[in-house]
Amino acid sequence: MNISSIKNRAEELLIYCKPQVIRIMTIMLLVGLIPSLFDGSENAFISLISLVLTVIFLPFTHGYIVTTLKVVRNNSAALNDDDAFVGFKRFKDLFPTYLVSGLVLFVIAFILLFIMMFFTILFFGTVLSGIPNIVANAAFSQSGLYNSLFVLIQSAPSLIFVILFLILIMVIVMVIASAFVFAMPYLLEQYHMTTMKALKESFSLMQNHIWDMIKLELSFLGWMILVGFVQGIITELLAFIPVLGVLIASVVSGLVAIYTYLPKFMVSQAIFFEELAYYRYEEPKQPFQGEYQDVE
Repeated sequence: MNISSIKNRAEELLIYCKPQVIRIMTIMLLVGLIPSLFDGSENAFISLISLVLTVIFLPFTHGYIVTTLKVVRNNSAALNDDDAFVGFKRFKDLFPTYLVSGLVLFVIAFILLFIMMFFTILFFGTVLSGIPNIVANAAFSQSGLYNSLFVLIQSAPSLIFVILFLILIMVIVMVIASAFVFAMPYLLEQYHMTTMKALKESFSLMQNHIWDMIKLELSFLGWMILVGFVQGIITELLAFIPVLGVLIASVVSGLVAIYTYLPKFMVSQAIFFEELAYYRYEEPKQPFQGEYQDVE
């Protein structure tokens, strides 16, 4: 696929509807922060509320799917603020698909974490057994935690290298796994495929296009890093008000994303899906005559 053409097409589509898309995404940003208000509490009741809200908000991101598909399908005139809440309004229909998608990624992450721990203990068990004492002794020094980390790196430099390498492998595998389930919510919205059928079709649809998906995401990596940097800086500056500081950092960084790259990124993803879906479902017996003819 021609990633540059997809991004250019996204810009063209957003020319006349970007303000409305930004408005919908801003609503979703603010509403989506509600579960984070209950994170990190040691109170059992508040923790239960956090868990319930996490479950309720699982299909909340479907608002992005509905919004961007309207844009891509030249139906931007139908955009309205209610699109931000479609995840709640259609909770019963959307939840199973988002639950399965999340569980697939969770299971893969759990297996990878288990493998990482297994190999780390297998090859560095002796070193790991001495780490608690090393860290405990260093913690009483003037440098505290930083000195602990320095002593740990000095004591087991190869361990640090291996852990970083395993983390890199885990990130790569999770990116690939996320790409395989990428199409699930789009298939649900556009072709009414649910749960296991959407999962199966997403895997099939994304075969041979994982690298295309990764290239599209990498083309926005600079913006993502910038937004993460902004969030980290604000969080550090407001460290004296931990909960409120994190909330303010999330709002500001979210708005930076929305007003810079996020609409184009989300619309580009929808176009990416549409190109694959058109070729597979809507014109299965005819060669695609559109702008992207290199779909395999």
